[in-house]
Amino acid sequence: MIDLSDLPPPAPEALIVYVELREEDVHFFDSALKAFDHTVNPRRDVKLINGKLYYKNYVAPDFWPDVQSILETLRQYIFVGDIVLEP
Repeated sequence: MIDLSDLPPPAPEALIVYVELREEDVHFFDSALKAFDHTVNPRRDVKLINGKLYYKNYVAPDFWPDVQSILETLRQYIFVGDIVLEP
């Protein structure tokens, strides 16, 4: 297995967006977002906030409106809960 832990962080201008998901929906979410090249970089980094799982995503600021639309569409197929932008 390749160790990617030493990769540099994303460009500082990327938005860090946490999306509340159920664990069983992560693979579908990941695959769906990767279909849109260069708009979202979904990660498997997880934050537990008030008992809810939030998955980390890097979003190019120019694509944030498009990503919001994609997330709304995904809600038709999987549970997509709260969306939190990291300050």
